Amino acid sequence: MFRPAPIAFRRTLHGLAAVALLGAVVSFAASPAAAQEVIEGKAILAHPAGKAIVEAGKLVKAGKLAEVKKSSAKEVRDEWAAASSADQRDATDEAAKTAPDAATLLAEIARAGVFTNYGDSGVLRVEAADGNSMIMAFVSLEDGKWKVTAGPKSIDTTPVEETAPPIEGAAILAHEIGKVALAYAKEVAAGKFEAAAAWMSGPARAKRAAEPAEERKESDAYRKSTVPGPAAFAEQIRAGGRVSFIGEKAYLQTVVSETTKNPDGSITASSSSMSLGFELDNGKWRVAD
Repeated sequence: MFRPAPIAFRRTLHGLAAVALLGAVVSFAASPAAAQEVIEGKAILAHPAGKAIVEAGKLVKAGKLAEVKKSSAKEVRDEWAAASSADQRDATDEAAKTAPDAATLLAEIARAGVFTNYGDSGVLRVEAADGNSMIMAFVSLEDGKWKVTAGPKSIDTTPVEETAPPIEGAAILAHEIGKVALAYAKEVAAGKFEAAAAWMSGPARAKRAAEPAEERKESDAYRKSTVPGPAAFAEQIRAGGRVSFIGEKAYLQTVVSETTKNPDGSITASSSSMSLGFELDNGKWRVAD
């Protein structure tokens, strides 16, 4: 039996403080056969998971993301508690900007919502009528209660035109971006954050320098806890790295997939991704945050 992992948006690194999102990262690998039920439209609003999503949406839109996180599943609570104050503020601001207002959320779920229930987790998807955006939310069942692990969030799904051919796998390590990524990771892993900053762009260094000392310390600690060490990072890049180019910006994304055999014989599969942003700075690629 295949069992999808608990679903949640994971924090990624478009630099450090980007909020994870679809395309930045969704931590699950769901098999259609694993779904216990699919609920559509107005019926979602009567389901406990749907009600939880609507209530979370109101809080997120009101700038109360912390309340949602602290009442979420244990993994999410722990991740939130480990984040720096600066990262929590950034996540709260970003979530409030991208959360649909209550009236829109209710109307869109009733119009075209699809909730897939996997038993111990679930995902809500609502495709916009114009096909250029989507509302998503993720929930997990813990102690008999549906808890929102991410979202609800409006996602712009308008195709973005890449301005240069992507680079994938081992070829990234021969490119300037790959070399900078590993040099940056090496200094972060060693706790040498000023040395790591040398691999950041001018605007990114200025932003870091402007942070209050305590917040900068928290952010640096979070970097160290989330950026892979250089050897692991290199292996992740070889196995599934991709660099996409959009103008003078680029994004290095890696995906890590894992499977775990459970005591009951079922298998839980999950995948997580990390995205590190870059920008051209005086003709050189540097980490963008």
